[in-house]
Amino acid sequence: MKKIILLSVTFLLLIAATAFRSDLQTKASFQPVAVIELFTSQGCSSCPSADRLLAQTINEAKRDGRKIFALSFHVDYWNRLGWADPFSTKEYSQRQRAYAAQLNNNSVYTPQMIVNGSRQFVGSDENDLKDALDKSLHITPAAAFKTLSINLQNNAPPQVKFSLDGNYTGCNINFALVSLSETTSIKRGENGGLTLTNENVVRQFISIAATAEGIINFKASPMPAANNRAIVAYLQQSNNLKIIGAAMAEIK
Repeated sequence: MKKIILLSVTFLLLIAATAFRSDLQTKASFQPVAVIELFTSQGCSSCPSADRLLAQTINEAKRDGRKIFALSFHVDYWNRLGWADPFSTKEYSQRQRAYAAQLNNNSVYTPQMIVNGSRQFVGSDENDLKDALDKSLHITPAAAFKTLSINLQNNAPPQVKFSLDGNYTGCNINFALVSLSETTSIKRGENGGLTLTNENVVRQFISIAATAEGIINFKASPMPAANNRAIVAYLQQSNNLKIIGAAMAEIK
């Protein structure tokens, strides 16, 4: 009888393991993190250098094992000038404006990088980026993700299950569905004739009030191609927009 019970429990655990796929299934890790939000546009001639710097930073972080989470938000206010960026939305432009109000910027611009919601600079400035990352990666976060799991059953849109640890009072959780890499031939505008590659392009963005655990669902569209997508989740204080924790899970 004991052997039958043991086999039944093992079978149930195997079923649960196939339902949710995760890159983070351990105790919460309160290691320093840095979240880079790049506001960019394929219609901006100054942006490709910032896009390349973001890609370089992603590769270096993977190589060095640093907890750097990079996001490319494509704004829409360049679209009227000759090239409609296929990854741009007005919501991402509004997000940048919210940062401008918080950081006392008189206007928005591209390319702009914001690190951990608190430091901003021209997105192609490698020295500023290095300094911001070095400082961010010496601050122990107040909260962290214990789990971040992705459900892909029956080819449905990704469903994310999460749990938190630490002090996340007054925070929102942002969930970004990103395309790991997108290459586009630009036909018109300031970058007309170029072929641009953008990495970690935000395709869907959901923000909810932080809770100890929960489940959120993405929409069926827009959806990055299979094996070219990931979820970046990060905790952000609602009063000052500072980011205090983050995690990432690739969808395979």
